Amino acid sequence: MNRFWITIWLIGGALLLGCALLVPAHFRALDSAVVARAGRERPGASSPTLVEEGITLISMEKLGPAGMLLRAAQSEGVPRVDWLATAVARFTRDNPLLVALGGAAPPLDRVEIALDAASEPRSIIDLLTRRVTREKALELVRQSRRPGVQQILRNRALTNTVHFPAASSASGQALDAAIITAALLYQGDCFTPSFRDLFELLSLRANRGENSGALELVYLDLLSLGRRLDWVSLTELMKRIDDLGTLRDLAQTLRAHNEAAANIYSAVLLSGNASGLAHYLSRYPETGFNDLAFALRNGRAAVELLLQQQQRVYYGGLRGKVIEYDPFSAIFYGLTPTAVASPAGALLLKYALLLMATLCVARAIGSITSALGHRFGMRFAADCVLALAMTFVAAVAVEPFLGLPSQLNEFPIRFQIPNLAGATGLKLQQITRPHMNQLSLISLIIFFVVQATIYIWCLTKLAEIRRQPIAARMKLKLIENEDLLFDAGLYVGFVGSVLSLILMSIGVGKISMMAYASTSFGIIFVSVLKIFHVRPMRRKLILESEAQP
Repeated sequence: MNRFWITIWLIGGALLLGCALLVPAHFRALDSAVVARAGRERPGASSPTLVEEGITLISMEKLGPAGMLLRAAQSEGVPRVDWLATAVARFTRDNPLLVALGGAAPPLDRVEIALDAASEPRSIIDLLTRRVTREKALELVRQSRRPGVQQILRNRALTNTVHFPAASSASGQALDAAIITAALLYQGDCFTPSFRDLFELLSLRANRGENSGALELVYLDLLSLGRRLDWVSLTELMKRIDDLGTLRDLAQTLRAHNEAAANIYSAVLLSGNASGLAHYLSRYPETGFNDLAFALRNGRAAVELLLQQQQRVYYGGLRGKVIEYDPFSAIFYGLTPTAVASPAGALLLKYALLLMATLCVARAIGSITSALGHRFGMRFAADCVLALAMTFVAAVAVEPFLGLPSQLNEFPIRFQIPNLAGATGLKLQQITRPHMNQLSLISLIIFFVVQATIYIWCLTKLAEIRRQPIAARMKLKLIENEDLLFDAGLYVGFVGSVLSLILMSIGVGKISMMAYASTSFGIIFVSVLKIFHVRPMRRKLILESEAQP
C-alpha cells in the first residue's frame, strides 16, 4: 500500500510539473508564443502589420515613412509585402515632385527645394548642405513670428562653440544645417511639448553666453538623424520623441547599427514609444535587435508588448518540439491567451503548479518514513520545507535567462566629432559579455541532488530503526550511533563549498555563489531532518522507554 501511494504521488508530481512547464510565463523573459499571439489578436485593440501601416501612410502622402516600413517588411519577410511595394512604386510614379522630401512636407513644400523629379527620398541634411537650398530654407524660417524659432536662429551667431565649428565659419555648414533643421521642425510643430520646452531653454541659455555644449549635442543628434532620414520621415520620428535623452539614445543606436535603421524607425512608428525602444535597445544591445525583429514580424501590438514589458524573448528550445504533439499543444496554446491578458496571473499559475508538483514529490519522499508514526502536522511541515527547496532549484533550472549577466556596458563611451562626416558615419564598438555560466547551474543541481540523496538515505535509516523489534532504549542508542550520518549533509555541503572556491581561484568558472549554495542546501536538509524527523522520533522513544519497567 505504501508503494502504491508513492507511485501516485510521483505520477501526480510529474503531471503537475509538466503543466507548469507548459505555462508561457517567465520572470525575466517574454515567451515568443505570447508575443506572436499579442500581434495576431489582442482584446480591445487593433494590431496592424508593417504592410497595413505602410499602406495607411501612403494614403496620407507620407512616402518616406512608408518606404522605411517597406524596407523593414522586406528584411523580415512579412506576408503580402508586395502590396506595400506596389503602393510605394505607384505613388513615386504619380508624384515625382514629392519624392525628394518623402511626401507632402510642410513647411518645406512652400519653398522650391529639390522639386526636381527624384527616384527615391533624399535625406534632409543632404539637401540643406547645398548652399542655395539652405538659403531658401533660412529665408522661410526667418519669416516666422514664433519667438522659439527666432531664438533657435540666433544660435547661428554663436562663436564660442564646443563640439562644432561656428556656423559663421568656413566649415560651419554642418552646424548651420542642424540649426535650420531644428527651426523648421519647430515651425512645423514637429516637437513634442516637453522636448520643445527643453530645447528652447538650451537655446536661450546659449544665446545668453552660457556654455553651449549641451545644445550642440542636441544639434549633433538632429544632424545624425537628418543624415539618414528624409524630411517627412524625420518629422514623423520627432513627433514621438519626448525628451533629449531619448533623442540621444536613438541617434547613438542608429550610428552604431545603421543596418538596422529601418527596423528601429518602424518600431518607433508602430508603437509610438520612442523612449521605451531606446531603453530596450540600450538594455539588451546583444539580443535586442533580434527580439525587435521578431516583434515587428507580428505587428503593432507585439512591439507594444515587447517595449512595455522590457524583457527578452524566449523562443522555447526543446519545448517547441514538445508542443507539436497533443495534449501538450492544446494545454500550451490554451494558456497563451491568459499569458497575453495577464502576465502576472500566468506567472502565478505557473509557480502554483510547480509548488504543488514539488509538494507531491516531497510527499513521495516522506512516504518512506510513514513507519515513523509522525503526526500529520510534522509530516506536512517537513514536506513543505523540502518542496520550497525543490521549487527554488526547479525555478533556477527552467527559468530562461535567470543566470545571465546584464548586457549593459558598465562604462559606455560616447565619441562626439564636430563635423558632418563624424556625426553621420560613426561606428561604436559593442562590448559583449559572456553568456550564462552553465557550470554554475550544473553545480547547483548537483549539490541539490547529492543533499537530497543523503536526506533520503537518512530517512530510510530512521525507518529501519523504527521497524526493528527491539526495546525503545536500544533504538535510542542506535539513533545516537547514526548522528554522524545525520550530519553528513553539513559535511558534504562544506566540502562542496571548498571545492567551488578552489575551482574559482584557479579560473574554472565563476561559481562563488554556488559555493554558498552547497552549504545552504546542507543546512536546509539537515535542519529538516533533525527538527521534523529525528527529534520527534527521539521524543517518542524516550517516552516509551520511561514507560517500560
